[in-house]
Amino acid sequence: MIRILIINILLFGFEIANAQNSSVYTRFGIGDLEYGYSSRMLGIGDLGIAELDPDHILVSNPASWSSLNRTRIELGLGYKGVLIADNNKSAFTSEVEFTGLTFGIPVSRDYGIGLVAGLVPYSNLSYKVKTKIAATDEIPSYSNTYEGKGGLSKLFIGSSVQLPLNFLFGVTADYYFGNQNYSLTREFENTTDFVDAVFENSHRYTGGGFSLGLITPNLAKDFGINLLSDLRLGFSYNFVSDLNTDTFYTSTSNYLVDTTSSGTTKLQIPERFNGGISFGITDEYNFNIDYMYQQFSKFKFNDAANSNLRDANKFSAAFEYKPRRAVGQTTWEQIVWRVGLSYEQTQYKFNGNGINQFSTFAGLSYPLGIDNTIDIGLEYSNRGTTENNLLNEQAIKVYLGLSFGELWFLRYDK
Repeated sequence: MIRILIINILLFGFEIANAQNSSVYTRFGIGDLEYGYSSRMLGIGDLGIAELDPDHILVSNPASWSSLNRTRIELGLGYKGVLIADNNKSAFTSEVEFTGLTFGIPVSRDYGIGLVAGLVPYSNLSYKVKTKIAATDEIPSYSNTYEGKGGLSKLFIGSSVQLPLNFLFGVTADYYFGNQNYSLTREFENTTDFVDAVFENSHRYTGGGFSLGLITPNLAKDFGINLLSDLRLGFSYNFVSDLNTDTFYTSTSNYLVDTTSSGTTKLQIPERFNGGISFGITDEYNFNIDYMYQQFSKFKFNDAANSNLRDANKFSAAFEYKPRRAVGQTTWEQIVWRVGLSYEQTQYKFNGNGINQFSTFAGLSYPLGIDNTIDIGLEYSNRGTTENNLLNEQAIKVYLGLSFGELWFLRYDK
């Protein structure tokens, strides 16, 4: 199954789509941050820093790959619908997009060596706003449409290993790339004396980085905590080098396309710190509490800071019920259930008002035979406020993912 999927991916490929699915908040910085890519990760709040799951590939901490017990490929699709409102009106936008792809191999289970590669999103820019300007004695009425789309993606390859004292360590080499396009479309009404035009500012990014991760051994066993079957702490660190940025400014009308200017500069994305705790009560009930911090007050483009950005924080807590496998179980008895909530201090601020987000999420994994699942993740979030001329966003995410596992490289005793 996995071999067939890999061949199809190489032949046909995937495109990560970008369309309008958020408000003008995403105009600032690099847009909305993406922490996870899969239905499984959405179901536990997109973090899971101390989580060990042999049946899924988690990208938040490469140390977790030490638990892989099958060669595994995962991919997903996501739907996002957003109701955006101010004091006067509201609008609903939505899109469906490919969310990511990962492939992992358990090289050595004895030494906790797992090898994983993947393509996942890092940020998303997506908005569209239209305003109408009344006519004057000199200029007829016209409309301005402001639109932004694009984002950053991360291509990575990494590995994990078990250290002395049963600590787990992981590292990745990352390559970042993407485009952000900002446009203004001006359309005049009921006149031929003025020419419609489109003004576009495009940024193209490329650069490298790395991630590090650490997960402790089972502290419940080490400290004799009989109430818990498993207790671990996890930490991860993500560094992005200064990204090379090509910029293009163009204007388009009925008569010509003109590149008015172009150049190169640097984009500086602050480092990200993650921490978490995972604990289990028997092998069936697992809890995760996670924290993310990224100092966006230090974000710079062309060596200039942005006054509409602040430090970002995210807290999440999740519960997962994973039934023990037993002979004779029905399909219903094998379903894995997840639920949780999170609070996020986003990186956006306007006129001294910070934009915060509250989210609830849930998910499940439905078995498709041994070691294969179809995963569903749901999230409802509420961000911002209509006070002080700001915007409120109520969003629904629905992620659908496939996870396929197979035994490769079996070793037989002679």
